[in-house]
Amino acid sequence: MGADRVKLITVINPSDASAEAGEKSMKGVYRQVSKRDFRNLPEFMKTMIPRPIFMRSATFGTGVIADAFESDEQGTQGKTRALWRLDKVPKKEGTGVVDKRPALRGFLVARGFLQKRAYVFLFAKEGLRKAEKAHHFTSILTWRLLHEEIARTSSVIPVAAGDRIGLRTLPNLAEFWKDADWTSLWSDVTIDPRSAQLGLWCLLAEEYKGVSIIGMRSGMIEVPALLGIRTLYLEEKLNQQAERMAKWTGKVPGFERQVVERPAGIKQQLYWRNESAKSYQPSDVSSHAANNSAHLAGMVQGFRLGRPFRGRTKFTPAPVLEQPQRKRGEPFLRPQPTFLANTRLPAPIDAVNIQLAKAEFDKIVTWAKATPTPTGATTSIHGSVVRTVTARPQPAVTPPGSD
Repeated sequence: MGADRVKLITVINPSDASAEAGEKSMKGVYRQVSKRDFRNLPEFMKTMIPRPIFMRSATFGTGVIADAFESDEQGTQGKTRALWRLDKVPKKEGTGVVDKRPALRGFLVARGFLQKRAYVFLFAKEGLRKAEKAHHFTSILTWRLLHEEIARTSSVIPVAAGDRIGLRTLPNLAEFWKDADWTSLWSDVTIDPRSAQLGLWCLLAEEYKGVSIIGMRSGMIEVPALLGIRTLYLEEKLNQQAERMAKWTGKVPGFERQVVERPAGIKQQLYWRNESAKSYQPSDVSSHAANNSAHLAGMVQGFRLGRPFRGRTKFTPAPVLEQPQRKRGEPFLRPQPTFLANTRLPAPIDAVNIQLAKAEFDKIVTWAKATPTPTGATTSIHGSVVRTVTARPQPAVTPPGSD
């Protein structure tokens, strides 16, 4: 571990005529590396990657981390925290370092966090759905239902984290790395605001204790787990990449997985169904998706428009005018067909079909309620807020006969 633990090597295939061809070529190489089929790698890969660099898949890296935690749990976690702890951040100008932990503590307090309270972070993932696992993007409906149920039935406070998807909580850490109260903290040091968020998770792990995090599997949900924050990630049944992160369960402390029958959310399920139906998918994957997505029949991603309105920059429905109402010389205007009238809409879908199954949902809520008791809690529940009562001044009483 260290500042230079990762280096980026640019590899260009001279035969790739376009960016699309290059992307396809590199994906093919990655699949060969993942299958450990090094003998059939293209020649340009063999000549452009210098020795002693060895090609390994992402699954190999997670295995190295799992082995490190299994052999020395406390030592590995300590090294990870030391790497991301912001106690010695180099100054942007001159020499020396700055301890940014006091600034992190002030930021959390200003956002409404208290060490005596327990929090569960609902980590959201959103963006352009181009990745192979785009169905792991978060369903706003599911996250709102979790927020409501956890807050209603426990003293654990749900907090929105990760990408902004419309979930409103108090406190809130959704895309906080873009906010002025966060970016202003790093003007005098070399670290950028986005990278500095790792230090915030480290501080939460070391000083808050009573925190948990729930999210779909992603490249960020693992960070809190490595630092010691209790973590639950959701993954659909028969996911072909399940082996990668499952290596951490039972080895990285507090890192747990919950398998669900299907992802939650309409667009998530549509993407999952379409990806699972592709020819290269195993039969058990495609069969499972087909059996669990019958309610999506007739639905497509995006919209299919009919013939465009020619000669019109904007569509404005024309009024239906009776013949006597038309002025002399005015052309007869036919009623314009509307979009809905020309499109066959799918049958209504019961909201239950686009949510997690009740047993799956209840299991997540139960897990959130088991968030550890926070540092400094004064009761047996998940912390407390001490109410300060100010005594009202009493009016002066004049003793009898003192006049």
